[in-house]
Amino acid sequence: MSFKQVVRFTNDAAALEKILRLSQSLSQILAAYATTAEDAKTWLLLRRQFALGRRYFRFFKFLDAFPKAFDSFHTTVGVMVVLEVGKWSCLGAYLFLESLTILDTMGVWPSPWAEGVLVEGNKFWFYSLVCSIFLGGLQLYAEGGEVKGGSTEKGTGKSQGVQAQKEKLGGIRRRMVVDIFDLFLPGFVTGWLVTTQAFVGFASAVSTILSSKDIWDRLQK
Repeated sequence: MSFKQVVRFTNDAAALEKILRLSQSLSQILAAYATTAEDAKTWLLLRRQFALGRRYFRFFKFLDAFPKAFDSFHTTVGVMVVLEVGKWSCLGAYLFLESLTILDTMGVWPSPWAEGVLVEGNKFWFYSLVCSIFLGGLQLYAEGGEVKGGSTEKGTGKSQGVQAQKEKLGGIRRRMVVDIFDLFLPGFVTGWLVTTQAFVGFASAVSTILSSKDIWDRLQK
């Protein structure tokens, strides 16, 4: 890992959002284990500021999610259509509802309905993650769950095919792990999953690190 690679990563918008997310997660963990109320207040303030910074990057992300849901009708078949459409449409609904509350979060225009809208939005995020986890499971099942071929295969073309399949399966498994950890975030907000703020921060940190690998790999190409 070179300094140039690090600079390229930190100057990418998606990577910067992940850095802020990791900072938000660590602040939440530190707030949960703070020894004094004053320390906890400081860490929670940092958490809110990091969270607000991330909101700016995601403000128009719902415009990307809904077209993906529509395209899924033409690119997938069977049960996968339902799961993929559900994944992207619910994610789009979550991002849209979250964007509606940006002025309340900034403190510019406090709204009595903002908290309720965020809770409803997190419900949609929960649905999206559940669909994504089941979709990943079906994709692994369709691919056989393991890399076919191996060292007995000869030829550059076959070796590249095996490597591509290995990377694809690894990406699906990693995505499923990320989604499972992320599930605790909306689950905690909605009250559907009983857990602690410290564990939610830990789960968010793990999912952030794992999902950052895709961004890192993309920037190195």
